[in-house]
Amino acid sequence: MNVLLCLLSDQHVPNLLSVHHLKPDRLILLESEDMQRKSASRCFLDALKAGGLDYSDMRDIVSLDRVADFPAIQNALRSAYGKYPDARWTVNLTGGTKPMSIAAYEFFKALGARLLYVEANRPNEFRFFDTGTTETGMHNLTIKEFITGYGFSLSKPKDKVRQAEDRARRWGVCAREIARTASDQDLLILGDSDRDKARKKGLNLQPGQLTPSDPQLRERLAKTFSLQTKNNSLVGCLDRHACGFLTGGWLEVFVWGVLDKHTSALDLRDVRLGIEVAKAGDTASGSIAPGQANDLDVAFIHNYGLHVVECKSGAQSHDPKADALYKIEAVLRQYRALRVRSYLVTTSSNVLDRTGQIEDSIRNRAEIYGCRVITRGELKRLADRADDAGTVKEIFFGEPGPT
Repeated sequence: MNVLLCLLSDQHVPNLLSVHHLKPDRLILLESEDMQRKSASRCFLDALKAGGLDYSDMRDIVSLDRVADFPAIQNALRSAYGKYPDARWTVNLTGGTKPMSIAAYEFFKALGARLLYVEANRPNEFRFFDTGTTETGMHNLTIKEFITGYGFSLSKPKDKVRQAEDRARRWGVCAREIARTASDQDLLILGDSDRDKARKKGLNLQPGQLTPSDPQLRERLAKTFSLQTKNNSLVGCLDRHACGFLTGGWLEVFVWGVLDKHTSALDLRDVRLGIEVAKAGDTASGSIAPGQANDLDVAFIHNYGLHVVECKSGAQSHDPKADALYKIEAVLRQYRALRVRSYLVTTSSNVLDRTGQIEDSIRNRAEIYGCRVITRGELKRLADRADDAGTVKEIFFGEPGPT
């Protein structure tokens, strides 16, 4: 029987990937008091189940009271080993505290166990100390697995996400045309109350409400939404989804479409549009109060980390200091994860100085938060070269594109 021992910590991905790679017959989780308070073992097992591995009946959880006390750690390890002394043991030394890792190394090295370690920037590479070899895992991590390991879950039904992505595919060409001509002004001119009403019930377009000056864009909008041209205005009926698209949703549709198009070239996984994330207990009860779930405009997995894109179209006159950065940071801080990156894609001029460059204060704040700001100028370049994976890679990741 093959047994894998994992030392639980806030960062569950290296442990999770090792289970998928080795697929042990039995899983042993060493859980400290701090991890017990965070329900780490339950979240970890749920994350495995989300990825297709159910260890509910094939696991043992060993508690540890004092994470800096070597005798206490050794007793816990002795207890774990005593459950299956005749098994073939593998120990993932990556998690836990440093004393836990050191104690596990010393204890299991003496027993001839396989000892592996995972570097933070290469979580799918498993380095075995006993043989000096490295093995590469092939499991494709999903957003659901990532957030489940932190005690969160996806609250928006799968069918609604799928329907939104289907609409995005139909409207992708139109979104690209809007991005190509993007300004810091709203495309569909409505007051706040009318905008909210249109997003809920749709709208009978009146002259003056949708007046794109670019003839190519006007033609594309008319074709996409079956509208008629009256003077330089577009008129006709729009359902609530079309209203959402024309009052700003086009930006996330465009960004999602570009990233989804280049998943292979950019090594992206699970590119999703408009998912909602809430505490696992809230979704389990089925009673999520307004504001409890975090709406992620675009999200994907890259290099086994979660990447989140916040899209802000129009002038953003209500946010002159680009406080959207605070919102992004507040949302992502909840995941307690080292491998979470964020992006702010905005058409607003609020983030720019007089020379058209990102304001120093905003740039500095974004660097502190690990957030990449993509401006209107970059957005237009992205629209012009949306078929070029190299341009997409440069704008989103600041790296040279594929050759």
